[in-house]
Amino acid sequence: MREPIRMLCDLMDRAPLRALSLLLALVTAGAVMWDPTHIGSQAGSLPALQGLVLIWAVCTGVIHGVGFRPQKSRWQALFTPLPAMLVLCLALYHFYL
Repeated sequence: MREPIRMLCDLMDRAPLRALSLLLALVTAGAVMWDPTHIGSQAGSLPALQGLVLIWAVCTGVIHGVGFRPQKSRWQALFTPLPAMLVLCLALYHFYL
């Protein structure tokens, strides 16, 4: 299990992807702070879970974007940037459209 996680982290360890990750995280956090009722009004039946996933995605995007790379495999698995970037893109899509 460690090898695929490390391979994914090595694949995502590029400067343009880091910049994109940080930009997505900061824009999403700014959008949520700017109009939290807009995000909250589109929440489904699990708004608490949606909020936790959004917080996780923003934190993961900032961690990846500033260049921090966890050493342990379990933390690399938790803070994998690819799913976080997908969540951030979906959040921005729902916010602006």
